[in-house]
Amino acid sequence: MGIFIVIEGIDGSGKSTLAKRLCESLKNVGKATSLYREPTDYPSGKYLREFLTGKIELNRDEQLEAFINDRKESVKLNILPSLARNEIVILDRYFYSTAAYQGNEQLSPKHILAMNVKEGFPIPDFLFYLEIDPTIALNRIQSSRSSMDRFETLDKLKAIEKNYNEILPNFAVRLDAELKTEDNIKNILSKLYL
Repeated sequence: MGIFIVIEGIDGSGKSTLAKRLCESLKNVGKATSLYREPTDYPSGKYLREFLTGKIELNRDEQLEAFINDRKESVKLNILPSLARNEIVILDRYFYSTAAYQGNEQLSPKHILAMNVKEGFPIPDFLFYLEIDPTIALNRIQSSRSSMDRFETLDKLKAIEKNYNEILPNFAVRLDAELKTEDNIKNILSKLYL
């Protein structure tokens, strides 16, 4: 089996950039590596992106069902086949994101996490979380994008950060999102023992 790596963080933390550059670094040293993201690019993921950009509305139960359905596609079509080929799999967001972003007083992040674990989704071998002040993250978002999604407000980013801190497992490695991407890649590679 391969190695399953998940990269998490609030919007504006630099996850996607880090995931992409990590994938490139591993390929450059001859490691078979695949990079995926959630929501996926399958119809189930496109449906979720319509919700995230405000084109459609979903209630809490519909949101959770949509995320779990998309994750089932991700695991079945992307993650498990790549791991079976002995590849390193890098995933930009996973069920920790769902728990952090959808969790609230009515439905705790820990309960959402448990729902995903109950589905039998594979636990990552390595989980990296990019830590950043939500104010800095929001400034990054505002300076780099022409439009914002429904979670990209300061209050929401602070709540999401709080939820992450409640549900991240002990094996999660916290990285400073204000470091250069290259420095965080070095930090990750040192943990992977490659």
